[in-house]
Order: sequence, then structure tokens, then C-alpha cells
Amino acid sequence: MIRYLFLFFLLQPAGLFTRLRGYDLLRLAVLLQFFRWQSTALTTMVSMYQERSPMLLPVPFGIDPDLYRFMEIFLYGPYGLLLMTGIVYVVWRRGEPYATIKPMSFRKTWELVGLCFFGPWLPCLPLDVLLVKMGWGGPAVIVPWHMTVLAVEVVLTAHGLHAVFGIPWPRAITLGGVAGGAFLLFAGVLIR
Repeated sequence: MIRYLFLFFLLQPAGLFTRLRGYDLLRLAVLLQFFRWQSTALTTMVSMYQERSPMLLPVPFGIDPDLYRFMEIFLYGPYGLLLMTGIVYVVWRRGEPYATIKPMSFRKTWELVGLCFFGPWLPCLPLDVLLVKMGWGGPAVIVPWHMTVLAVEVVLTAHGLHAVFGIPWPRAITLGGVAGGAFLLFAGVLIR
């Protein structure tokens, strides 16, 4: 079933979004997000800690950068799930009045956002580790690459909000942008 979902998601996201209306995929979405954040912590973050990759911004509060990177390995997974839950909550609350096809629920919104922020990320895991190991893990390479992936996640989220809940395109795009902006701020800038 998971393989079917991924293939369908990559090749025909609109069809998956229409089917998402009837499926209960919350456990899968949460599991995939947990995998995303924890595997990033255990691969990319470990590599960045070992290679002492440069950071986009200085570490706040005078924390030693090595200690900060080390703590990221352990805290990145729980932080990511908390962040995704916050993003989903905002998208749900702001989108609920505009749903026309199906009433929005927090649960169904979590499924949608969780899947949209997982699929495009998959190539990041091996490529990030490779870039860090090759010495190209600095902001000049990683930031444009991750911004591209985030843009795809935003577009998919907007498309899903429109297809699953019937949210009008302008509002769906705005909500997708809010999700992407929050992700960028809290995962890209704040946590680095």
C-alpha cells in the first residue's frame, strides 16, 4: 500500500488527493514525518556535526556550535513533529472556513500536510549526506537545494488543499505559503 501511495503521489498527485478524502492515513503521515525528522537527525545532522559544516546564521545565546550540532542529533526528531503539528494546526484553523468539498478536520489536514511535506523531501536525505561528506554542505549549496524542495512541498500542499477540501486556489496557495514560510522559519532558520 505504501509503495502504491508513493508511486501515485509522485506520478499523479491529484488522484492521490481525491482518494485521500476516503482513506485514513494519519498513522502513515505521522510515521513518515517521524522518519523524515529522525533520519535527518541520524544522517545529515551527524554528518554536519562530524564535518563541522558551516552554519547559515551564528548559534544564538553564545552556545558552542559543536554542542549545538550535537544536541540537534537528539532533539531534531521531536522538534520536527512538534513543528509539523503547529503548521498543521495553523493551516487547519485558517482553511476551515473555506472548505467546500469536505469539512476540514485537524486529523485530515495532518494527513495531507504530512504527506505533502514528505514525498519531495525523499531525495534530500541521501543528497544532503553526500554534499556534506564532499565538503559542499555549506549554505551556498544546501539553501538553494532545500528552497527548491520546499517550493514543491508548498505547491503540493496548496494543490492538496484545493483537491481534498475544495479550498479556492488563492486561499489554498496562501495556506501552502504559510506552511512553507513557517517551515522555513522554524526548521531552516531557527534550528538551522
